[in-house]
Amino acid sequence: MRKIGLICLVAVWLTFGATDAGDTWPQWGGVNRDFTVETRTLSRNWGEDGPPELWSRPLGGGFAGIVSDGKSLYSTYREGDEEIVVALDPRSGKTRWEYRYDAPIPEAEYLSTQYGKGPNGTPLVVDGKVVTLGFMGHVVCMDAKKGKLLWSHDLGAELNAKIPYFGHATSPLALGDNVLIVAGGLHAFDLATGKAAWSNTEFQGSYGSPVIVDVGDDRQIVTPVEGRLAGFDPETGKTLWSIDHKNQWGTILTTPVIDGSGRVFISAAQVGAVLVDPSADEAQLRVWANDGTKVNHSNAVRVGDMVYASVGESASFITATSLTDGKQAWKKRGFATANLIRVGAEFLLLDFDGELALVELDGSGMNVITQATINERPTWTPPTLIGSTLFFRDETRIVALDLSVAR
Repeated sequence: MRKIGLICLVAVWLTFGATDAGDTWPQWGGVNRDFTVETRTLSRNWGEDGPPELWSRPLGGGFAGIVSDGKSLYSTYREGDEEIVVALDPRSGKTRWEYRYDAPIPEAEYLSTQYGKGPNGTPLVVDGKVVTLGFMGHVVCMDAKKGKLLWSHDLGAELNAKIPYFGHATSPLALGDNVLIVAGGLHAFDLATGKAAWSNTEFQGSYGSPVIVDVGDDRQIVTPVEGRLAGFDPETGKTLWSIDHKNQWGTILTTPVIDGSGRVFISAAQVGAVLVDPSADEAQLRVWANDGTKVNHSNAVRVGDMVYASVGESASFITATSLTDGKQAWKKRGFATANLIRVGAEFLLLDFDGELALVELDGSGMNVITQATINERPTWTPPTLIGSTLFFRDETRIVALDLSVAR
């Protein structure tokens, strides 16, 4: 046991020595916001006990993801009426700094805490700063190294931003010198000063997070809004287009997926998936629709012409959907609703029941290479992969696993 422990400590030290050279996970979905990393050397046999645990530590409520600038890990959580932004040592999990602010949640018919009180938006770390969005619409910008508050906004108090039924949950997006917050509309703030650059309240936000799409020589913000998918000018916030994609709750929970030509895949419960061409005229925006690919609480990941995701409402399937025509190539049971990270030609799959697997996915099906149960509690947050170290969290703790060591 001592030998294995020493190997694990050396492995995590080497991992984060390499991370300083650019191996980071700076935002929701990683470097490119697409849950994809380059090929890593991962063990293909975890054994019955699963990958070795490097460390674990308590962490309070919330389902915000874990991000890294290569020096620290950052996330947010709740204790009572406070939301906390935290920086952790990736080698040990020890706290480097915390920033707490009051964020009480009123008992009100227009809010539900049946799935927790958040915070659920994943932080953004950029230019030495950490930006977060809380359950009630508090935006804070911290110095990433020192934990000093640089600026903040209460969007409810300042902009009367409508709070979604399950609280704000989108993840900030870097826009050059600005940062985009989707909460009760779209709001761009100067990253250095926090001053408002522009605001668009034509649409209310949903739960899925925004992405940047290259459309010819131009760029667009594409994001779910209340019952729709819409495109916006990053410089001014002007609405460029929108399409209806509304279920009975008016919610889109997943993040848009961009194909190789700038078209956008989006999916939601009840209504399924659509592919949208942001360069097309309004009447031609919708390329195809597929009411069978219903991605709800989890992510979707593209490889070439295929989008892979966990779908279903009463039962869960892993599926492959063609971006060419929207048809499902296959679907397979075996896991609860799951989030995916593409690692070169393979995938890490972590389902909501705490089952972790390394799998091969292609147009013909799924092959499980190795799998293990790593958590006994609901595991809804997508994990984070830095080097060969996997970080995951639930509502009580955060854990680091070494995926390079075979059992």
